[in-house]
Amino acid sequence: MAKLRRFGGTPVAEGVRLEVGKYTVFAVRNANKDISVRMRREPRILMRTLMRIPLLRGAVRLLRDLYRFFDGLSESSELHPQRVVRGTAPERGIAKLLRVHVQSVVAWVDALLMLIIAALCLYAAPLGAEAFLQNATDLTRAGINAAVCAVRILSFLAAVGVACRLRLLRRMLMYRCAINKATNCYECRDELTLENAMQYPGCARRSEPAFLICVMIVSMILFACIRTEGVLLTLAVRLGILLGVAAVLNEPFSALEAAELNWATRILRAPIDLIQHMTTLEPHPQIMEVALCAFRAALGEIDEEVTDN
Repeated sequence: MAKLRRFGGTPVAEGVRLEVGKYTVFAVRNANKDISVRMRREPRILMRTLMRIPLLRGAVRLLRDLYRFFDGLSESSELHPQRVVRGTAPERGIAKLLRVHVQSVVAWVDALLMLIIAALCLYAAPLGAEAFLQNATDLTRAGINAAVCAVRILSFLAAVGVACRLRLLRRMLMYRCAINKATNCYECRDELTLENAMQYPGCARRSEPAFLICVMIVSMILFACIRTEGVLLTLAVRLGILLGVAAVLNEPFSALEAAELNWATRILRAPIDLIQHMTTLEPHPQIMEVALCAFRAALGEIDEEVTDN
């Protein structure tokens, strides 16, 4: 029986980015509603070497995931992804006035909403909780810090949940789910067809969003415990904490991702699966087709009707 290949998938603008072996494959639904495919050869010898070193591979995983996301956005933009968001009547009016596509206006609106959500959840909520606890309770400073840290974590999760429902991010979450479905279909050695893939669950064994969110939650706890003076020193310390947490957390995280599913691992994986449900949305068949096209391209089975760039 042939050995299964290991895919690393990331959603991009109206498409997906897949890494398998020495190749990176981009599949994007373009403005003509066709699927454009681009394949890039990258040996990645250094990356494979670093990913074999315990602890260091966790920090590398964090940086690699961030690189994959921004590289995918940059590369997919060259494939001219379709613009499907129509916007509200006021947004269409603004787009007409500024002579830009309505999706550009929607992107700016979503970006502004994300800033407001971040300000309310990550700044205003903890600050308000701290002021309330200081004036209305007899908690010690340590107790107040613990309560505020809990509020900050819950606010962070709330911000992620709300931001994931913004219009443009919803499309990317559908592509994330499509990647997971195609991965599950492939790992079950089922034929990569639309009908088969749509039946598989939207949660995969490996979840980069869950890893990043867990790293942020643990880092927030350490941020509350380690206080420094000065902006530059604080930034340097917090960056070090992020990388250190990623390095340590990746070891049990990867072991859990690779473990066989049984009652014990299902319980331990419950928070990861919960985060995956929060960061995925059921894809439309057209979105699923793009993910399957990327998988076929990575496996050397590009369909004839696909536009190859």
